[in-house]
Amino acid sequence: MTTIFAPITSPIRAGISVIRISGSQTISCLKILGFKGEAQHQKVSFQKIRDPKTAEIIDEVLVSFFKSPKSFTGEDVAEISIHASPFIAKKIFEILSNLEDVRFAEAGEFSKRAFLNGKLDLVQAEAIPDLIAAETAAQHKQALRQLEGKLGEIYEDWRFRLIENSAMLEAAIDFPDEDLPKNITDRVEAEVKKLATEIATHLNDKKIGQKIKDGLSLAIIGAPNVGKSSLINFLAQSEVAIVSEIAGTTRDVVEVHLSIAGVAVKISDTAGLRETEDKIEAEGIRRALKKANEADLKIFLVDASNPILREDLIDENTILVANKIDVLSSATGPRREDGVTPNVDLDYRHSPSPRLHDGVQLTNSDSIKISLTNNTNTSALLKKLEEKILELIPSQNSPLITQERYRLALQNAVSNLENFNLQKNIELAAEDLRMTAREIGKITGKVDIENILDVIFSRFCIGK
Repeated sequence: MTTIFAPITSPIRAGISVIRISGSQTISCLKILGFKGEAQHQKVSFQKIRDPKTAEIIDEVLVSFFKSPKSFTGEDVAEISIHASPFIAKKIFEILSNLEDVRFAEAGEFSKRAFLNGKLDLVQAEAIPDLIAAETAAQHKQALRQLEGKLGEIYEDWRFRLIENSAMLEAAIDFPDEDLPKNITDRVEAEVKKLATEIATHLNDKKIGQKIKDGLSLAIIGAPNVGKSSLINFLAQSEVAIVSEIAGTTRDVVEVHLSIAGVAVKISDTAGLRETEDKIEAEGIRRALKKANEADLKIFLVDASNPILREDLIDENTILVANKIDVLSSATGPRREDGVTPNVDLDYRHSPSPRLHDGVQLTNSDSIKISLTNNTNTSALLKKLEEKILELIPSQNSPLITQERYRLALQNAVSNLENFNLQKNIELAAEDLRMTAREIGKITGKVDIENILDVIFSRFCIGK
């Protein structure tokens, strides 16, 4: 296998850049670059990198060496900390590229070699880009737990138990007259039911793991000129949307990514909902409705002095907020888009909880009155928003599914186990267990899956 090299730090200008070399010719690469002395495992040495043709010094560097197999890739690995000069990096790349069987690494190739050399399973390898991309506490915790092998251990335990039970059935098939343990088929049947329950429970996770990784979606919706753009600016603490008294200013979806309660949230400011003959505004409203229907959470914002409600957009994951209470007129009651005044009193102190959509009740805690102009009661909105997010992303003690490919493999595994039936044909039942073990093995990489490796590792960055 060829020796590979690549930078493993960001190309953005910084003080230091690190170049990693991995492969059987790592020591030779160091010698060509002017390394003096013997490279020692897990030791850092100060070296002068020289041009092998002219002997001119290129840079003064620190070199770390890791002897196979005790390295990230399982091969001999060197990491050279250079000054982050594009010229220095380019010069070193030119020297290494001219060596036989030495080349620039492909995206994700270091991690791929770590997998191929048994240093990581596929689940751990796929946690690396997630850990690098983590921007919130929840994302970091989940990726780190996966990198430590917690999720892979669950899948490997299932695979081992499936293989064990498959072996017992094979024994019963191949040696029917031998002195095998009594009630072997009963034991296998009980274990298969237990496995099916465990995998189904793992799948019944409301996709929380994927939502932690990708982030929750929050749509701010409501009629024009109720303060939606002011609200997203308040949440982002930045002028991300244009604020104007002119109704219909927002015609497209404006998005911002935030960390709320330690969870990544993508917030969308949408076009005001109303009837319009303007084709561009109508398209903005269509996109607003699409965002609202797809969102994990919604903030339905109304003008406290003239609240216009859309009952079909309000559900248990909607926070109803009345803005502009600084100009609230007690004489004005809420109305719907069709002009009918619903049985809703935004002052809930003396009124029963209204029923708005399909029997969903909005209680006092669901309705918040604020003023974005003078920052009145906005802390209550933030508190409610955090509560809703933590309802959707509760604290988890066990590892969660983080990739759609895991989910598909597990669904196939459950389907195979549901087909398992010893009353019909023991050979077919054994095949169901083999197929199930193979599906689980696809997740961790314990089967021949060369055809999907390139797809998985291609999404890694260079240097990983």
